[in-house]
Amino acid sequence: MDDLARDGVHDRAMQNTAPSGFPQRVGLLVPGSNTTVEAEMNRAGLPGLSFHAARMTLPMGLAGEALAAQLRENAAAPLQHLSACQLDAVMLGCTSAAMALGADRSLAMMQAAQARGTLEVGTAIIAALRATKLARIALFTPYLPATNASVIAYLAAAGIETVASLGLGLNASLEMFRGVSRTTPAALEAHLDALDTTGADGVLICCTDLPTVAALPGLEARIGKPVVSSNQAMIWAIARHLGQQPERAGGSLFAAA
Repeated sequence: MDDLARDGVHDRAMQNTAPSGFPQRVGLLVPGSNTTVEAEMNRAGLPGLSFHAARMTLPMGLAGEALAAQLRENAAAPLQHLSACQLDAVMLGCTSAAMALGADRSLAMMQAAQARGTLEVGTAIIAALRATKLARIALFTPYLPATNASVIAYLAAAGIETVASLGLGLNASLEMFRGVSRTTPAALEAHLDALDTTGADGVLICCTDLPTVAALPGLEARIGKPVVSSNQAMIWAIARHLGQQPERAGGSLFAAA
C-alpha cells in the first residue's frame, strides 16, 4: 500500500481498466453550484484521463453533522449515475462536506460509484500537506466561522495546526457563494495579504469552487512559502493514484511529490 492509499484511497477489484488507447475515467462528485472543479481538472494537462462529473444539492450555511447528513442524503442519486460509467477512480470534490463527514464515512459513501479507486478531497489535502511538510498552516477559505471551525478540527485530528485563519463568510447563501468561482488571482493575492502567515509553514486554501491552480506559483512567490489548495491536492491525488503526471499544474506540491 502506497502513502496515498494509507491516506484515504479505497481500491476495489473490478474489470473496467481502460483499454489501450483510451483514457482512464475519473468521476467527480461536486456541489450543484460548483463550476470550478471540472475546469481546473481539464486545464491541468492530463490527456490520459477523462473527467465525468455528477452534481448534488448541498444547502448553504450548514456545518458539522448537519452538513454531513445532507451530504449522505443528497449524494445517493448522483453516485448511482456515476456507477454506470465504469470508472477507474472517483473523487468527492467538496472540501467542507468531506471534512464534516470524515475520511472513513466519505470513502464508504463514495464506494456506491463502484469505481476501481475511491478518493476524497479531505485526505488528499492531508496527504498534500504532509508531502510539502506543512505542519503549521495559515488557512484561507470563503466559509463562515462554523465551517472554518470544522475544517480546523479536521486538520487538528490529522496533526496539522492552524495558526491563523481567514474566512469570507460567503457560504451563508447561494447568491453570495456564486461569486466564489469568479475569484481572480489578484483577489487571492489580496486575501493572502490580509492573512497572517508569520508563524505558518505555508498556506492552505480550502474550497473546490475557488479557482486557484493557475495562481499558485505567483502566490507562493509573493509570500515566500508553499501554498496548497483543495483543487491542487485533488489533481495531485488523482494523478498519483492513476500513474499520471500533469502537464500544467505548478506549485511546491508537484515539486515535492
